[in-house]
Amino acid sequence: MRKGILVACVMLWGVVASAGRVGSAGIDTPGQQDADSGAAQAKAAVSSAQVAVRAAADQRALWTTAQTALAQAQAELEQGHYGEARRLAEFAADQARLGIAQMRYQQFQ
Repeated sequence: MRKGILVACVMLWGVVASAGRVGSAGIDTPGQQDADSGAAQAKAAVSSAQVAVRAAADQRALWTTAQTALAQAQAELEQGHYGEARRLAEFAADQARLGIAQMRYQQFQ
């Protein structure tokens, strides 16, 4: 679990560091800044979802909805649909956390 958190932090740091770069002309336009910010947020959300899904899989608590949503989020990210990628990644992470929480429920007796 600690390794997953460390990986997520390193990935998030890389995304944040790359988001701070300026355009090829040396000046970012407002539209470009918004797009860069959206891309960075989507990448960070997908990275967090990957960590959450991996943690759920490690605990054998992975729901198929989490796995499917993560795959869709990655596809949307590659296509440049950052808002949809972020929404799907957040859903995937939530589903992974719910799967883990379900493992803590008391078993029927």
